[in-house]
Amino acid sequence: MKLREMRLIWEVHRTGSVTAAADVLAMTQPAASLMLRQLDARLGFQVFDRDRRRLSLSAKGRGLLPDLATALAALDGLSRAAQALRTEAPRRLLIGTVASAAGTVLPRALGRMRAALRDTTVTVRTAMSLEIERMVAEGSVDFGLVVRAGEEVAADGVRVAPLHLHCIVPEGSALARRRTVSTSLLASRPYVSLSRQFTIGAMVARMLEDGGHRYAPAVEVMHYSSACAFVEQGWGVAVLDTLGALHARRLGLGAPPIADSPALGLDLLCSPHSSAMVHAAALSRHLGAAFEAAQRG
Repeated sequence: MKLREMRLIWEVHRTGSVTAAADVLAMTQPAASLMLRQLDARLGFQVFDRDRRRLSLSAKGRGLLPDLATALAALDGLSRAAQALRTEAPRRLLIGTVASAAGTVLPRALGRMRAALRDTTVTVRTAMSLEIERMVAEGSVDFGLVVRAGEEVAADGVRVAPLHLHCIVPEGSALARRRTVSTSLLASRPYVSLSRQFTIGAMVARMLEDGGHRYAPAVEVMHYSSACAFVEQGWGVAVLDTLGALHARRLGLGAPPIADSPALGLDLLCSPHSSAMVHAAALSRHLGAAFEAAQRG
């Protein structure tokens, strides 16, 4: 049964008149009468009986009334909910990101987009790259910022910044003055590493093992800022990507690049069904600009 037919039955039942029901529904009386006759023919019984000058539901018509009332109430509630979402719900932008991007380039990039996001609530969730990829695929975030290995960018992403591995060293140390640090020199020192479950931690382990060295960090941590803190406290050097190196330099630590660093990059992932896709090009552009500005200091 069509919605207009359900509303017509309800209004005729309420008013007892086809003419009055037609007025409520902005129909002509002949059109309303025709709709009722067609509905009777389709159902195989008369929905209304004429009682003197008033229409009343037939015995079979009364059997429709409970479900009809429930359906119309549900549709009315749905309409009110949709209206509330249109008029009251704030716009939201959900971004999943690795912590190192959240602490360096993302705030500056979003700052450049403040006018476009004026009426939007921005929510930033930090997680590991694999978790962020899942969040983007499921549509639980609009955008994802992940660190990925390799020079080629996957089809689902846009590379916003090329990254390298850096050796984070105490201020004033001899290593801080080096142009680059080799893997063998790194392996000869006590070092702090991100856990292997992180992209960077896994890359460090692979780089050392491929060079014939054992992966044996003095301290294994879960956050780039923790790695810097252990370096400050004399636990050795640390290995972080370029984003982590930006944070280290802000603390006054040295961050020479590792000479034989594998290729990696910061990639922007976009949820294909998100309404926030209108911001994708601007976000990518401003992330790249923020990275370049941070590199210049």
